[in-house]
Formats: sequence, structure tokens, C-alpha cells
Amino acid sequence: MGVRRWVAAAFSVAVVVAATGPAAAAVPGWRLAPAPQITPTSTLRDVVAVDAGNAWAVGLEGYDPDRQYTTGDPVVLRWNGSAWSRTSLPAVPGRVSFQRVAASSADDVWVKGAPMLPDGNITLLWRYDGTTWTEVPYPQGATASTLTIRDMSVVDGRAWLVGHRGNAPVLHEWTGSSWQEHAPPAECVRGGGFVNFCTVNAVKAFAPDDVWAVGNGMWNGYRGPLLFHWDGTAWQVVEAGLNGQPFSLQAIDGLSSQDIWAVGDGGGVGPGNLVVKRDGAGWRLVGGPNVSATPGIAVSADGTPWVVGKFPMASFSSHGPAGWSTAVAPAPPGSSGTVYNAVAAVPGTNRVIAVGSADLPGTSPLRLQAVVAEYSTR
Repeated sequence: MGVRRWVAAAFSVAVVVAATGPAAAAVPGWRLAPAPQITPTSTLRDVVAVDAGNAWAVGLEGYDPDRQYTTGDPVVLRWNGSAWSRTSLPAVPGRVSFQRVAASSADDVWVKGAPMLPDGNITLLWRYDGTTWTEVPYPQGATASTLTIRDMSVVDGRAWLVGHRGNAPVLHEWTGSSWQEHAPPAECVRGGGFVNFCTVNAVKAFAPDDVWAVGNGMWNGYRGPLLFHWDGTAWQVVEAGLNGQPFSLQAIDGLSSQDIWAVGDGGGVGPGNLVVKRDGAGWRLVGGPNVSATPGIAVSADGTPWVVGKFPMASFSSHGPAGWSTAVAPAPPGSSGTVYNAVAAVPGTNRVIAVGSADLPGTSPLRLQAVVAEYSTR
């Protein structure tokens, strides 16, 4: 993939000011949320909520596709329970995009960023204590390399980073004072003449000794989606009856370690996806909505899972007693395309927040404007 196409794909997101009156908010559904203007081309890549009065969204603004690596500035938005606004930024070295955000409370928020470089990856991390952003040194990602961090989760002052270095899975834990690199499950390590591998795409930490991750893998006798569990001592593979399924699990969320949903897809090749759920009886397959790219899932306080779909159009699918229900995602008037990259449930409520971008009509080269959408039953 060419550099320009890669950058366009990586930063194709952005926030549109939309008016929603009290009467409209009385009907359950997805709507564009009023949000501060962000300079096109802008992007929101991730969102997290910790309670009914605190949420954060992160991304990039002011990117010009004709001036690669020399344009664009990080952006952080904060939600106070009623409105979105710009908030303070960490001190960043040069042009940096913000790609992931995770939090365990309003005074323990983590942001993962990366400089815009033509070759190699560098991972930068900052932590917000309720007052100040402080960079957390991450030696494993400090120099340009093949290390790619796909997701992040935080619990009880500990942060988990998951991804890959080349073909090897990466499972890093911030213990509160230092980073530890944990060994992947034995099945993910080459042995016996077979080319074993595992990918890790997303992570959800419920406690320091109860962390779940998802991806896929292959070894002698197995090929398909995978779940991984950390019990405080070691990572273990959980197959959950998925052998032979042509999917990779992409996202995971839940209300507790006994109430988890995970969703996967075929990498955008062909329709369909895979949904699995863990409850008191263990893991079980749940027939998925017919969408071919599923970058996110969030579980609201009433136990409803919401799945983001990218193709054939942006959508939000929820699961209830009657099965799946899919709604077309909201888009600004006049836009020709909308993409949502991440979704988060607001704890203790049935509100759900999604972030993404919409095409700005009449712009050449194409400009994108960030969008925030919210689902509310009120």
C-alpha cells in the first residue's frame, strides 16, 4: 500500500457540530452529538468512558494529505456528562497522532500516540492523573521498529498493551512502576517443525489477575479465532469451539469477567462475522450481524452489546431477545461517506458513544471531519 493511501486510511476520521433538541433526545436512537469544531482533515480514533460524567475521545486534526508527515496535531476531547469540549494536551515531540485511549477512572487516563513517520513504528504513552499529563517511558517502543500496539486497557493502576512485533504477539503490562513483557501461550510459539503464530488485536482488563484478549492463531490441529486469558501468572489460549472459523476476533468488551462479548470478521473480505459470548455457562457462539468489518464492540449497563460495522456502510448493531437489529449510523447532511472507528459504553447507563469521520462534500483533495455519535434511551 502506498504511503498516501496508508495515511488516508490511518487518519480517515474527524467532529461535526449537529443540533439535537430536547424533543429528539426523548426517542431512543443514535444521533450526532454537538461537539467542538476540529480543523479538517481531522480524525477521532478511539473513545473511553469511565462514569456518567467523564469520557475522552482522541485523534488528529489539521492533516493535509498533500503534506505528509509535516501536518496534523493531536486532539483530545472530554465529555462532562452533558457536553463535549476540548481539553488539555500532553506535551508531544513534533507531529504526533493519538490512536488509543483507556482509563480506569477520571484520574487514571492513558493515551497512546505515535509520530508520523515514513518507515517503522514508535509508540508514545501519556498518563493523566486528573490534573496533569505525564509521559510514561516505554522503552520497548521508543525506536522505529516493527512493534505495533493494537489496543490498550487499564485497571487498578495497571495498563496492558497488546499487539505484535513482526509475527510474534506482544503482551506488555505496566505494573505501576515498570513494564513487563509476558510470554505468549505455548501454542503461539513455533515448535515441532510447524509455523505457529498468534495475533492479538484487542484487550479488556477486569482485574490485575483477570485480563482477556482476542485475535486469531494457527498451529498443528488448529486454525481460527482465539481468546486469551491472563490469570495473574500466565497467558493461556481459550479456543471456545472456534476451530476452522475463517475470522479473526477484533474487539472485546463486557460488564464483568462472567459477562463478555467478542466480535470478529474476515478482515473485510466477504460478508459476515463472528460473535461469541461468555456467561456463567462458558463461551458460546452467537450468530453475528451481516457486516464485513467490525472494529468495535461495547456493552451497555443493561447488557446490550453494540457492534460497529464499517461495510457496506457505517452501522450499529445491537442484540436482544429477538436477535440482532442493525441501524444505519448517523451522518452529517451532505456527506458522502461516514466511518466509525470505536465505540464505548458509559458505565452505569445505557448511553453509548462512537467516534469516527465523515467526508466533507466538495473538497479536493478529500477532507474529512470528525463525528461523535451517541445512543441514548432518554
